Amino acid sequence: MELPDELQSLQRFHGHLGVYVTLGLRMGAIGKRRFGHYKGLRAVVASHPEPPMRCVLDGIQFSSGCTMGKGNISLEAASEPAVLFEKEGRGLRISLKSGWRQKIDREMSKERELEQSLFYYEIPEDEVFDIREGDVTSPGPSK
Repeated sequence: MELPDELQSLQRFHGHLGVYVTLGLRMGAIGKRRFGHYKGLRAVVASHPEPPMRCVLDGIQFSSGCTMGKGNISLEAASEPAVLFEKEGRGLRISLKSGWRQKIDREMSKERELEQSLFYYEIPEDEVFDIREGDVTSPGPSK
């Protein structure tokens, strides 16, 4: 299966591909597109504290420029993957739309990880992500 260069680079960075690292790549790219350069950008990632969902963290680091080394990204325990980006008083919360996590967890398979990663790489972001701008204080579930 031929993968786009960006997914090949993500695969080298993370060690393998999977749905959650690919979704993290997409989330980080949205944040970077909205806020530009990572300088002054902070990310708070919500996820299960263990893989495979935690892999969303690597995808966000890879595409947003927020990294553990720079100290501008952190992880909070949650049942749904999400990220809150903040820069200069502006916030952006990106989470999966209702029902997607259950679908992913039900269908995820090691044997099909490349095919599934490509699917989540190509799906239009408005189909899979809930994106909210403004005064957003938590990456966790919407209230």
